[in-house]
Amino acid sequence: MCGLKSAAFVIIFGDAIHNFIDGIAIGASFSISNQFGVATSIAVACHELPHELGDFAVLIESGLSVRRAAFLNFLSSLTAYAGLFIGLAAISVDSAVEILLAITAGMFLYVAWLDMLVHLKKEPASTNDKWYITLLLQNIGFITGFLIMFTIGWYEEVLESL
Repeated sequence: MCGLKSAAFVIIFGDAIHNFIDGIAIGASFSISNQFGVATSIAVACHELPHELGDFAVLIESGLSVRRAAFLNFLSSLTAYAGLFIGLAAISVDSAVEILLAITAGMFLYVAWLDMLVHLKKEPASTNDKWYITLLLQNIGFITGFLIMFTIGWYEEVLESL
């Protein structure tokens, strides 16, 4: 694809599909209620920032210029709008919203667990590695994500008034 290395192509293509599914999740959530849509949007935004930065770093590492990596990353992000419109249109079809939310939730869990397990199964490079620092950082990340979602649920009534 236009002189891209295979790693860059896989990142861009995979990110486009990922963003499309994010869009479906957000659109279907707003089809249910504004409160649910805002909560889903916050969760997706918290997830997407490090994800997009990681993709950007991989694109640069694969030999793309900063400008081209940013442009291709932006293009792959546009697929979220297509997913958003599909999610919003799902309100006109009986039970489509529930099906879309179940599919996207399953895909989010699959991707999250698959990505996390790959990193957790890595063996330390040597016995001198400070494994406990890695464990601490992983747990801080997990707990932070949990607390963000808990806070969204706790202040559900405030979000409902938006």
